[in-house]
Amino acid sequence: MAPADEHDQGGGRLRRLAGRIPRLPEEARGTPVTYTRALVVYVGLLAAGALGAAAVAVRLPADSALLALGACATFVLAATAVRVLSGAGSYWSASIFAHLGLTLAAGPIGALVAVVSECAGTTARLRTPWFKSLFNASNQFLSALASWSVFHAIAGNRTALGPGLVAGLLAGLVSWVVNIWLLAGVQWLTQPEVRVLRYVGQNATSVLPYFLGAGLTAFGGVVLVDREGADGFLLLLVPVLLLQMSLLVLSSRTHAAQLQQEAHAREKELLLRRALEASDAERHRIARNLHDGVVQDLAAVTLGLRARAGQEGTGQAMLHAADATAEVIDELRTLLREIAPPDLEAIGLTAALNDLADPLRDAGIEVTIEVAEPAGEVRGTALTATFRITQEALHNVDQHAHARHVKVAVSQDGEGLDLRIMDDGVGFTAEKRHQQVEAGHLGLSLIHDLAREAGGDLQIHSAPDAGTTLHARLPADEEDAPASPERAASQS
Repeated sequence: MAPADEHDQGGGRLRRLAGRIPRLPEEARGTPVTYTRALVVYVGLLAAGALGAAAVAVRLPADSALLALGACATFVLAATAVRVLSGAGSYWSASIFAHLGLTLAAGPIGALVAVVSECAGTTARLRTPWFKSLFNASNQFLSALASWSVFHAIAGNRTALGPGLVAGLLAGLVSWVVNIWLLAGVQWLTQPEVRVLRYVGQNATSVLPYFLGAGLTAFGGVVLVDREGADGFLLLLVPVLLLQMSLLVLSSRTHAAQLQQEAHAREKELLLRRALEASDAERHRIARNLHDGVVQDLAAVTLGLRARAGQEGTGQAMLHAADATAEVIDELRTLLREIAPPDLEAIGLTAALNDLADPLRDAGIEVTIEVAEPAGEVRGTALTATFRITQEALHNVDQHAHARHVKVAVSQDGEGLDLRIMDDGVGFTAEKRHQQVEAGHLGLSLIHDLAREAGGDLQIHSAPDAGTTLHARLPADEEDAPASPERAASQS
């Protein structure tokens, strides 16, 4: 085989191997910091305290090989921090194991090196702003220094198993206590509504076990360094790096599953939209055929009957037949409005709802229509669903509620449309509603189906002689929402 072919084959193996390495998901920048005087003073005092503690505690010389290993491992672990759970705001890394191990094995100088390396790795991974990095570095150094002091006070220079295990556990506990309470201070200053004790308690449930495990692992690192020097610390880093790799694989698979789920949701929404559009098109076709065929024929029959009503001996019968035919035409026209609504986007939601309310007003029922301005400009699925739900609800009011007043209110917020239909009718109980369903009256079930098919939810509250309130929440995505002037300008 030629050397060039061997080189190409070797390069192909490397590319295939690199393709199997899990990729870090891209992460957006965090929320910007709101600089208040209290927060700046708090972080400034914390940084000054950390600098003062470093000046007093850090001493040279130190084991340069041990520090170099610890610095590299801590940087790599921090630079591969991952968001393990979809939607969670926290990032996970096994750097605490290397960080605490280097602190207990090398002392304050190890804590300082670990803090600098971790901040560099975190900044490279998450592009952390300098102010947050300053707080994180101060917090981590003070918590690491406190854990080293506790460990050194209990274990001293000995590596006996009993005292060492206790010292390691307490070192992990102290590191967590200092870290979480300093972080709770920032939370309280930036979000005064946060309940600090609850925040600390939730953190204890999810994070404290890792700090305790890191304390025990750090004691193991002290034993290994005592017996094997820097090479012993390398033995500690191997399982820690493997743990980080498992977190990376888990995060990569979770991210891929989330992307697939989002793709399925978009596909489902597209299919639903197409189904609704096809359904509307079919209803319009049927309505057009009825209008152009049956209704026109019946209208011609009515005119003929009325024309013959003046003939002798046939007048009364003809008039009755004409009146009956006219009633059939009215019913057909009502049916046409139900199965084929008007062009909602052309006439707007307010006009369409008022058209639905006209038959009730003709029957003596007072109907109030309130459509907030943003909601009146909504298009697409949300518009159709709002019309259909209101149509069915008003039909139920006309047939069963015996109401004197009905109010239809439509508003919009950042999450979608809010539809409320309230009447002062006779109301009903859950048992009566069940009986109506068994008897074949499916109006309320149909309303639930309409809301669900549009991706929303619906609640109905009713009581005998207390009226009925229907509350629907319907999503309005960007395609449904009206374009703002700025957005319209950018699209033109």
